[in-house]
Amino acid sequence: MPNTYTWTATNLIGYPQYEGETDVITTVFYTVTADDGAGHTASIQNIQQTPLDPLVPFIPYPDLTNDIVIGWVQDNLGPEGVASITANLDAQIEAQINPPLTPQSFPLPWTTTTN
Repeated sequence: MPNTYTWTATNLIGYPQYEGETDVITTVFYTVTADDGAGHTASIQNIQQTPLDPLVPFIPYPDLTNDIVIGWVQDNLGPEGVASITANLDAQIEAQINPPLTPQSFPLPWTTTTN
């Protein structure tokens, strides 16, 4: 079963007045969580600038939703950025399922221990 990803805006930063608009969001703090449905999860937190785009109609602050804001984040990341985040989360879950080998320190075999 493929992992599912949940994108959540956790904090919005902006200006009360900016480029003729009111309550303009310019930075989004967000979390992405992956879940494999079998008890393994992974998450990352990040920040993304969300500059005003003159080609996109301005959305008033009271009308913003998580989906709209995360859409801005994903648009600014681009397909490669979104894919990089999901690949990172997939690798974290894979490491939980199949932990990588960890090197260990061994005592020197030619030394003897005294009690």
